[in-house]
Amino acid sequence: MFVLGSLGGLTTFSGIPYHLVLMSLASGGLNPILLGIVTALGVMVGDSTMFLLSKKVEHVLPLSIHHVLGKVSLWLKKWPALLTPLLVLYGALSPFSNDFIVASLSLLRYTYRRIIIPLAVGNILFNIGLAYIGIYGYDWLTNIF
Repeated sequence: MFVLGSLGGLTTFSGIPYHLVLMSLASGGLNPILLGIVTALGVMVGDSTMFLLSKKVEHVLPLSIHHVLGKVSLWLKKWPALLTPLLVLYGALSPFSNDFIVASLSLLRYTYRRIIIPLAVGNILFNIGLAYIGIYGYDWLTNIF
């Protein structure tokens, strides 16, 4: 699950469907909490790679992108205390890739810890929840059929 999570964290447009594997392993009897944590840590490895890549390509971006990022930066500076809870909520509720958020905030020069730690907490909650959905979903389906 760590490897699948890492691949899922690296891909933006062709997401690796690790979600179904996670739910299947949990419904097969593996520990859902441990599965969720290991998967989320794998996703964070992929997101960390995106963070570093964004730092490296910052100097080659067109001025129009820098202009948009400047506007986003001004908007975020109005409510600095909201960033952490928003990142936790996004990680906990969104099945979509974190790459756009990680890359954008990296380009805005937010620190690694300010981005990755809240996303990791949210991703741990999300993946543990998915594991439990796999367990209870399987039980529910076997009772129906």
